[in-house]
Amino acid sequence: MKDEAKRRIIVGDHVLKGQENYENWSALVKEYLTGKNMWDVVDDTTSKRKRRTDTEAWKKKDATALHAIKISCHQTMQSHIERTDNAKDAWNTLAKMCQPPVSDEKDAPIPADDSPNRQDVLELMNFIKRSNWEETIRLLGRKPYLIHAQVVEWTGGRPLHLAITVGNLRMIEKLLDYMSEEDVKIKDKDGRTALQYAAWYPGNKELFTIADRLIRKNMELLTTPDKLQYIPLNYACLSGNKDMSLYLYHMTTQAFLSSPPNRAQAVPLLLQAVGSKFFDLALDLLKRYPDLAVTNYVDYRGKNRGNAVLALSSQPSAFLSSSGLSFWQRSIYSCLKAKQLSTDIEARINTHVEEVQEDFVMQVKRKLLGLRSNLLEFFGIKQMYDLKQNHVSALGLLQLMSKTIVGLDAKQIRQNKVFDAIFNASRLGMEEFVVEIIKNNPDLLEIRGGDLRSIFHLAVVHRQEKVFSLIYGLDFMQYNFPIYLDKEGNNMLHLAGLLEPKSQLKLDQISGAAQQMQRELQWFKEVERIIPQSYKHYRNKKGETPYQAFDRSHADLLKSGEKWMKDIAQSSTIIGTLIITIMFAALFTAPGGNNQDTGIPLLLNKKHFKLFVISDAISLFASSTSVLTFVGILTSRYSRDDFLISLPGKLIIGLSALFISIAAMMVAFCSTVIIMVKGQLEIVIPIVLLAAIPVCLFVWLEFPLLFNTIKSTYRPGIFDRKMKKWL
Repeated sequence: MKDEAKRRIIVGDHVLKGQENYENWSALVKEYLTGKNMWDVVDDTTSKRKRRTDTEAWKKKDATALHAIKISCHQTMQSHIERTDNAKDAWNTLAKMCQPPVSDEKDAPIPADDSPNRQDVLELMNFIKRSNWEETIRLLGRKPYLIHAQVVEWTGGRPLHLAITVGNLRMIEKLLDYMSEEDVKIKDKDGRTALQYAAWYPGNKELFTIADRLIRKNMELLTTPDKLQYIPLNYACLSGNKDMSLYLYHMTTQAFLSSPPNRAQAVPLLLQAVGSKFFDLALDLLKRYPDLAVTNYVDYRGKNRGNAVLALSSQPSAFLSSSGLSFWQRSIYSCLKAKQLSTDIEARINTHVEEVQEDFVMQVKRKLLGLRSNLLEFFGIKQMYDLKQNHVSALGLLQLMSKTIVGLDAKQIRQNKVFDAIFNASRLGMEEFVVEIIKNNPDLLEIRGGDLRSIFHLAVVHRQEKVFSLIYGLDFMQYNFPIYLDKEGNNMLHLAGLLEPKSQLKLDQISGAAQQMQRELQWFKEVERIIPQSYKHYRNKKGETPYQAFDRSHADLLKSGEKWMKDIAQSSTIIGTLIITIMFAALFTAPGGNNQDTGIPLLLNKKHFKLFVISDAISLFASSTSVLTFVGILTSRYSRDDFLISLPGKLIIGLSALFISIAAMMVAFCSTVIIMVKGQLEIVIPIVLLAAIPVCLFVWLEFPLLFNTIKSTYRPGIFDRKMKKWL
């Protein structure tokens, strides 16, 4: 009775009777043995490594597995394995007896790998795509050479490769059971193995388990390169799959990455990790092999693709100064505390492996934590925390790179593109990058590129105020840079006055041509403030002074700013005029009527009537102020300097007065409704809510413009003149 109960647990009613149900039976028994951690006594690929017949624990496990196999067989099948003394031999005996017989096609000449029968290939593709593993194994049993067939003509992908793209774990496990260690290493036309396919496709959680199965089948897959000399770890970083990247990085031996012949994988790996913002992985790799930071990667075509320092200088989102966060994002960011740098990759990988094998309780716990994570993500807190954690890792990576650069001589610095990285960071506004590199290498402060422009000249051209503000943190050297001339004879004030396409990229982030013109004037005035008087009228090779260069290059922007201002003023004037007309008439049409004898309003002493009169008057005066201000804008001269303070100031007054007049008008309307319906809440409340819509709509549409104009006009400035000394 005890064996009968155990048999039902293992296979239910599917006892092995012969060939007709062998496939189902073998799958059930394998699943049971795997769950009980006994499959290794049966599986050829693991028994070769783990089998220890001289230990009591192994003998006990083998005996238990053999007993499970025997009791799950029909009596007629048990007789064939009755004298077998180990589970492996019993399993193989039953497999030989019950697997489908191979047809005469197996004895016939086997077609070449690349030219099997097309109908067979199509049939195999359909089985794999439909995840029909039973028919797939049956077809491969009849025609085993199909395991090497090219089922995807364009890439040369094999059945295992196709199964991985489909992402069905059960199908892949069946194919791996059928294939030998050498079969698993089969490649497509580009030299990619199954593990490279699993590493490349992101998004499917089962791919992590698939990669684990492939590695257990053949460890050589980890270090097998394709035609580009990329190993699976390279593909995981390229695809942006961080979990897979960390796992493969842990599994790939450090001895392999550190050996000189394998630099073809280690150098691009560092670039790919930086490019995918896996800064923790890159930091761990760089701590082991610091020289990789400045090692240039030359691809298989012989083209120099740069190095990790140059790659990091192309990642503006890796640092706070160049992330472009809004006011609210910065507020959240400043309140968060990032974890200390950790490079314990192995501990993090063990966490991922445990997630794959988690039980029901852990799944429920993970879902509850996932709900919390979704709420944090909805409010933008999780994104800011991840960003701050990335910034901490990137800064640690940068510090390590900076120390590596210290050990280079002048020739190596040029060859390893350190100049290019610093110039790149200046163009992108990466203040932390420039400070960290130059602080440890002060001789790089005055470097100049092929156009003879320094880092501060580039900051002016690209309108990067944070990098430019670093000039205030220098001592007497800050007076040298403004007078440097570039290849065209331009000093720094010329560059501030020229509106180049490079400048336009940063300018496009500001809405409104008038505000763009204001920002350009702020830049020009700031550089004008620090440049010597004798250089303010210096002529470049075109014969232009900085002021002439500014007027010429900003002529179109000046016209656009004028048009933008007039359009806003005209539309706002129409709205203000309508409000004046309405509120003036309403004031002399008092709700509740007037006394026929005295002409005094009947509801004069009611508080809602007083509210009506006050709000009506405020709306009338505010709208009148708004209209007069916008008329002043329409009649302005629109000279260059008007866009700095005068016009933005008038716009602020006009928009503020218009907002007040609309809000007061709605209050007057609501107070009139309350008087008319005599406080009936079922009528008053919906009307008040509807009256709030125009006010909210105006705030939503126009308040960002008003706020940005106030900020750009009256805040201390975009330049940090109180910059602390940093060099």
